[in-house]
Amino acid sequence: MMIPSCTYRIQFNRDFNFKHLEGIIDYLEDLGVTSIYASPLLQATMGSSHGYDGIDPSLINVELGTLEELEALTTKLKTKGISWIQDIVPNHLAFNTDNVWLKDVLERGVNSSYAGHFDIDWAHPFYQQKLMVPFLEAGATECVSNAVLKLAFTSEGFFIAYHHNLYPVNIDNYPLLLSGVFGDEFNHVNASISALVNNAATDYSHWKSLKNELLSQLTDDGIAQKIQEKIDQINADKDLLLQIVNNQHYILSYHMVSNTQVNYRRFFNVNGLICLKIEDEKVFNDYHQHIYTLFEKNLIQGLRIDHIDGLKNPREYIDRLRTMFGPECYIIVEKILDVKEELPADFDIQGTSGYEFLSYINQVITDHRGAEKLLALYNKYVPEFSDYDEIVYKNKLSNLESYLNGEWDNLLRMLLSLNLIEDEELKINHLKNALGVFMACFPVYRAYIETLPLTDHDEKIVGLAFEKAYEKLPEQKTELDVIREIFTPHEDPVKSANRLLFIQRLMQFTGPLAAKGVEDTTFYLYNPLISHNEVGDQPCVLGIPVRQFHEKMIERQLKNPLSMNCTSTHDTKRGEDGRIRINIISELTEEWTELVAYWQKINEPYRKQLGELRAPIVNDEYFLYQAIVGGFPENLQLNDEFVSRTKTYYTKVLRESKQLSDYVNPNVEYEQACTDFISHLLDPTHKFLPSLIPFVKKLIGYANIYTMVQVIIKTTAPGIPDIYRGCELWDISYVDPDNRRPVDWDLRKRLLRELDEKKSESIDAMLSWANSQYEVGAQKIFVTREMLQLRKRNKDLFIYGEYIPIYGEGSERVVIAFLRHYKNRWVLIVLPLGIVANTGKELSLALPAGAPENWSNIFTGEAVSGNKIDVHRLFSKFPLAVLENN
Repeated sequence: MMIPSCTYRIQFNRDFNFKHLEGIIDYLEDLGVTSIYASPLLQATMGSSHGYDGIDPSLINVELGTLEELEALTTKLKTKGISWIQDIVPNHLAFNTDNVWLKDVLERGVNSSYAGHFDIDWAHPFYQQKLMVPFLEAGATECVSNAVLKLAFTSEGFFIAYHHNLYPVNIDNYPLLLSGVFGDEFNHVNASISALVNNAATDYSHWKSLKNELLSQLTDDGIAQKIQEKIDQINADKDLLLQIVNNQHYILSYHMVSNTQVNYRRFFNVNGLICLKIEDEKVFNDYHQHIYTLFEKNLIQGLRIDHIDGLKNPREYIDRLRTMFGPECYIIVEKILDVKEELPADFDIQGTSGYEFLSYINQVITDHRGAEKLLALYNKYVPEFSDYDEIVYKNKLSNLESYLNGEWDNLLRMLLSLNLIEDEELKINHLKNALGVFMACFPVYRAYIETLPLTDHDEKIVGLAFEKAYEKLPEQKTELDVIREIFTPHEDPVKSANRLLFIQRLMQFTGPLAAKGVEDTTFYLYNPLISHNEVGDQPCVLGIPVRQFHEKMIERQLKNPLSMNCTSTHDTKRGEDGRIRINIISELTEEWTELVAYWQKINEPYRKQLGELRAPIVNDEYFLYQAIVGGFPENLQLNDEFVSRTKTYYTKVLRESKQLSDYVNPNVEYEQACTDFISHLLDPTHKFLPSLIPFVKKLIGYANIYTMVQVIIKTTAPGIPDIYRGCELWDISYVDPDNRRPVDWDLRKRLLRELDEKKSESIDAMLSWANSQYEVGAQKIFVTREMLQLRKRNKDLFIYGEYIPIYGEGSERVVIAFLRHYKNRWVLIVLPLGIVANTGKELSLALPAGAPENWSNIFTGEAVSGNKIDVHRLFSKFPLAVLENN
């Protein structure tokens, strides 16, 4: 198996394709990268900025390049010792008419070769035998009346046109659409139509062949003109047009209807992403065939599985994947582990994409004593948000009611259709309510239940959910008891199997509900220290002791040594260095408290009165101050781009929080008042900036050190370090799409060259230069390269080596220190913590028996001897230390 010493995330799109990657291969080698970790490369929606909206799993994305270009690219990467881990998306594809499988479903309905590929409820009472298409700006009748739904004809046949979308017309409608167009030759055309109708359930290739034969008869210039005249007649007859629109294998619907009625499984509540039935072996094989071909050709060596929790049976999926790709394939999954859960030990994978590591490092950098003061300050300003668990519960339930009600109804209907409810006197609405409360109380994203009775681990998780549900809904204990019974085996094996079937379906929705309720709502609403409002982290825990971090790392080395260590991804809520800046507030609580009070005073005149509230409300205002501190330009120079980015981001924040605005019904007046507030804040003539900039400058001074601390821990702690594209320099971006802005590769190449030039003079000259270039992050890229090259030289040490904590004499929040040891190789890591209070504080570290006494500092070149380390002296030339044994 190819096990990388580090990975480097590449975000492919039409503006960064295979040729662009080829242009930075030498740079990545110089940096120390040993594996590309690529965003999806199969054909996605044209113009996609991320690739997670696939439309054809059998093709390489044409906007990225050709198969031949990929082959040449990977050949060059191999000569540099760089492998390739590929991100795949087995849970869903894009819901649009460019999706080759879905287009056939829209045209042929249940007869399509791909009708079973998608997770569609063909028996849904509102859409029987038809697929809901919820993308209209109004109902179909109104859209026809307003002439935004029309009949159209292209070289591929007849379509219902809605703006740029073309929905294929059922072949049964063709005789009506073509009547009067042909003369005597119509019999020949009619025969072709009949052949299509009679072969409606044939395989896709045969169907396409028959249709192409028909289309060849319809594309003659003279005929095309007559067809267009007929189309114009139909479009002018609104009643006839509406009849045709309603006579398809799909139902065109107002986009908001999906919140209450839906007959396909969506990715979360995104109408434009339709889920696959990847548990079906044919669907599994069809989806993975092309990716497997790339693996078979050794173009890729590993896989990252997106949204594993969306699948019906993740363990079965992983086993199939392992069988197909074999034991040599490095496989990780995107999995957000709650503090209360672990990755199932029997998953035949190498680990996760690393969000749990992000949480650990984010927590240890935060001063937990200072964070408690910040929590008290927040509770003073926003007393209504003092109970985090209650906020999460309410937000999950609210999202279920407002955005996932259709899915909720579908689960209830499945529960009833499987005859799992034996008490006929139960009120259906009470049963639905109990089911929803149970889902909202589920303590983790999902459980991986495959058998009844439940395993001890699953029983504990399910038990916690019911314990909380009984507490929240005591008046519906009977209904909760009925649902609780489903999680036990039945004496009738058929009913027992049906219970398991329902449970596995239910688990496909507890994860999306958690993501919507926590990541996409609470993380924008509960704001004591927003650096912890982060994927994988929990804002209810603000800082952990160093000893607890060490315990986590020892456990990680035992259980998940090959998981990724990430600190930024395409999904994180803010850049890793913006997060560090905000964390440092926990060490400057008194100054922060005074500043916030001052800012509230000077900015009060710019809050706008809207009815009974002033915009922004205090909670949103407090969030904004933290966001600006975290994202303010490194050079402290305000520019229009930052103002614009902040306004765009803040509008998203307001909608995600769903308190006074949302995406369904945007409160434009409130949003405008809030963005106007930003304009006033960032007006150079206003008092805010003169008080903000000195504070941000101070934070940046500390962040220069802490960001290097984060890089070093990420690259030396158990796990495989992952660098998100461009994050070898400062990453103070906001949430996506802000974190997908173009990377300045030329700047990064130049900095490495200049570091080399300065090093040729002397190490001191290089360190001095890097320190002087802190505004662009020269210290960070210097440390990143040194650490990645160290890992390349000592791959086995960092993968298999012991993790040995070292505790200083005195206060624990002065340093974080540990050893990595494998055979005769040792590395000692000594990093500062509590920088604000502890700068210059004397501390010594006693090394354990058996550790070497002769070391070399990889940053300064200094020799260090003895079994007791003077930390103050160790940091005299550079504020962090990583030592190799001689």
